[in-house]
Amino acid sequence: MQRFGWDRKNDAFVFTMTGNIPVHVSWTFAVPAALPFLHEWSRRPQAALTHTLIFAALLFLSVFLHELAHVWAARRRGIGTQRIDLYLFGGIAWFKPGAAASPYGWAWIAFAGPLVNIVLAASFAAAYYLFARPLLPVDPDGLFSSPPPRPDTLLEWTLWLGALVNAVLAVLNLLPAYPLDGGAIARHLLAPRFGPDTATRIVGFCGVVLSILRFAVIVPAATAGILLWIPPSFRPNWQAFRTAGKKKPVPQRPA
Repeated sequence: MQRFGWDRKNDAFVFTMTGNIPVHVSWTFAVPAALPFLHEWSRRPQAALTHTLIFAALLFLSVFLHELAHVWAARRRGIGTQRIDLYLFGGIAWFKPGAAASPYGWAWIAFAGPLVNIVLAASFAAAYYLFARPLLPVDPDGLFSSPPPRPDTLLEWTLWLGALVNAVLAVLNLLPAYPLDGGAIARHLLAPRFGPDTATRIVGFCGVVLSILRFAVIVPAATAGILLWIPPSFRPNWQAFRTAGKKKPVPQRPA
């Protein structure tokens, strides 16, 4: 199997991990890393390049370790992994057909990803406070003009950004909606009590509500000139809410 290479069919960079697990990194994965700094490119291109590269590295590390946690948790239960995909909206670990585990086992596999982000967020935050200096006023032309003041040095900014990225990934992925990990966790925990169809509908309904409420963040951010995409999406949750019990459920693959 090829260890490194470019998959022309899927427009993705491919590398193989130990255990012959291929990892496909789509070119679209670069989009969320570049979008936040588009405004800065016109004013300070050198700083924008540095910030983009740091953010891209942190995002890749955070999402990749998130997916590896799913793989590790699944392997502990004898479940193999077909591949890992990293793309525009994050990542997903695809497990081998016929994989079986208890509902609580699947819930743990789904929770392993956000748990890693929680640990990473705490680690970055602890490192930041160890190295932190007094903070300077916020640069109005920078990316993070709305959150807390930007740290003085590049190291402090990197550590603070690492904590922020992983905290956001952990919170978003724990939302009870599809196709997020929180949706898988909620469904598998509710299924033994209410049955799989009712559990699917409950999570789908929560996802529909959350997909509507997210515009309370997206619209003000767009008005401020910051382009954001915040899960969950409306369509998969509406389909889950409407079609639960009408067709064979799709096997859960933690994202």
